[in-house]
Amino acid sequence: MRPSPSLAPIYEGLAEIREEFHRSGRLDDSNAKLDEVVKLFATYLAVKLGDIPDFPAPADHPAPDFVARLQACYATAARLPYYACPGGVPIFGTAGSLALRESDVGLAVRLTRLVVRAVDDAFLHQELGNPYDVLNEAFGHFVRDNFRGNIEDAQYLTPAEVVELMASMALEDLKRDGRLSEARSLVVADPCCGVGSFLAAFAAKYRALGSQAGSQGVPQLQLFGQDKVERMPRLATVNLTLFRVFDHSVSIGNSLYKGSAFDELNDGVDLILTNPPFGARFAAAEIASLASDNAPFFSTLGRTKAPVESELLFVDRDLRLLREGGLLLIVVPDSVISASGIAALLRHHLRSTATLRGVIELPSVTFAQAGTRTKTAVLYLKKERPTDERSRVFMGVSADLGFQVNSRKGVQIKVEKGENDLPAMFAAYRSMHQDGTSREATILSKVVSAVAIPRSYVHDAWTAGHYQAKRLEVLRAMADVPELLIWKLSDLVDFVADGRRVEPHRPGVAFLSVLHVIAEGVLDLAAMRTYAPKTPGVPVNPGEILLSRINPRIPRALVVPDLGQPILCSSEFEVMRPKKGVDPYMIAFLLLSRMAQTQIQSLTSGTSASHNRVKTKELAQLSLPIPRSGSESAKKLRRKVAQYRQVLTGMMACQQSIVELREGETEWMGPKAGSASGNVG
Repeated sequence: MRPSPSLAPIYEGLAEIREEFHRSGRLDDSNAKLDEVVKLFATYLAVKLGDIPDFPAPADHPAPDFVARLQACYATAARLPYYACPGGVPIFGTAGSLALRESDVGLAVRLTRLVVRAVDDAFLHQELGNPYDVLNEAFGHFVRDNFRGNIEDAQYLTPAEVVELMASMALEDLKRDGRLSEARSLVVADPCCGVGSFLAAFAAKYRALGSQAGSQGVPQLQLFGQDKVERMPRLATVNLTLFRVFDHSVSIGNSLYKGSAFDELNDGVDLILTNPPFGARFAAAEIASLASDNAPFFSTLGRTKAPVESELLFVDRDLRLLREGGLLLIVVPDSVISASGIAALLRHHLRSTATLRGVIELPSVTFAQAGTRTKTAVLYLKKERPTDERSRVFMGVSADLGFQVNSRKGVQIKVEKGENDLPAMFAAYRSMHQDGTSREATILSKVVSAVAIPRSYVHDAWTAGHYQAKRLEVLRAMADVPELLIWKLSDLVDFVADGRRVEPHRPGVAFLSVLHVIAEGVLDLAAMRTYAPKTPGVPVNPGEILLSRINPRIPRALVVPDLGQPILCSSEFEVMRPKKGVDPYMIAFLLLSRMAQTQIQSLTSGTSASHNRVKTKELAQLSLPIPRSGSESAKKLRRKVAQYRQVLTGMMACQQSIVELREGETEWMGPKAGSASGNVG
């Protein structure tokens, strides 16, 4: 896996073009801008491939016939056979001219200069053995702006770093599984192809593999792409041509619904690499009538079920396309691997129809260039009926893709910052298969969190973060101490919040929010007494244990004190009642230990870093180390907990004293001063 080249010169050119469009007032429609850029891109690409001999140089002082010559070049390029859809129809339609007029010579020169720089740069990197997807990386904002506001057609182009990882993993497994030595052809598809990034990247890698294989060769590669948005197959075709891939079939059509060209591929695809649209919702009746057998699981759920989101529907559709033993690597939002409801129903179904090979969580910056920081992951499935519960699943968590996203002159651009950890992720993935006999949970990398775990360990949710390397390291460290017994939190406490009716706040009742926990087990009593929220709270009792479920990276746990009045707490707290004989201060002490906090923080899920939560069912599985009764370690822990209780109760008593002093702060000045104190501010 190679690093992507710097795109700073291309971004600078894009900013210039954006200003030029604004100044000239020409092509103010985003569709028209996109069309002209792609037409010129395709034209100069044909020049580089040697199919157009004459091309006007974008000089500072262009010849009077610059636009006319450019028009002639485009007319020739548009008729080239590799710029045709299946059936021979030109991808640019029958209109064989650019929208540029003779008076647009300044705009035409700037557009051409930008395209020449981009294509020349792409060819240079191909010659250096480092091809990159310039249409995705540099011109992606034209595509994104074009479909913003239409969730069903939105184009969230996958960053090249992620495309590279997915294509590398797929090719690695195809080689290891023996598919390349058995088959006459290899069918690779993307049902939501966008600009064709996945197809182009895989084709480039496959061609390099074929060169290495020499006379033995590799099976013939058959590439299929489809997108329901008309401009996407056009862009994909140009992009594949840039990668010098000419043997492919890229069509317009909705891959979900019956009647598209992809119907003929059902049960026949070896590999799908894809990033489907997120968030579009489909009614059950629509799925049953229009998708039918293309989505066999969801089309049989019944018309009374809730709408199904597109990302779930495409998992079903993609598996229908795959042959038995085929591979699917798909980018999905976090909800697909972690949410309850329909997502959980799909995961349950997949347990009997596919083998989970891996999940790689991606950082929130992944699609920031497209305007969203939704948490996403790469889901890797093999279409087969699972037979071996001991087979291992790769679980990785990426923290850095080597870039951040900034806005410059209205364009969201990638800025090199940090270090892309996906090459290390791929290295860890390859190492998992070096010991083919291992069935144990294995830490593959600590630099980037990557582990291999038996499939039987994977619970209802498939969140890779729940199996982070540092969590496995902690669990092993506890297991290696002979005097320790490892208890699940659910064996020590009862989770009682769900069984209690929430109550509105009222005078005389203290209300405890997560922000009132100001230190380890210490409350801001003064703020609690004046806090009167409109939202109801959960009744809690002295001696119960509270743990904040929201943003667990900030540890908040405490034993509820006796304040001499009823207490309500925010629903963001987990409320736990110690089982008989269990000291609540011991539980609170252990919950705030490094061993427990490492586990808790790895058990979180959510849409972003600022809205992470730990679920009750995950928290219940938390492992706590408790020494065997009568051991020296047990005596030490009891002494620690006794000191912990004494210190906390002392601190709370001091807090209470300060509150009482503050409540009577003006008594020494007499009643008039006391009544006037409320007027300050």
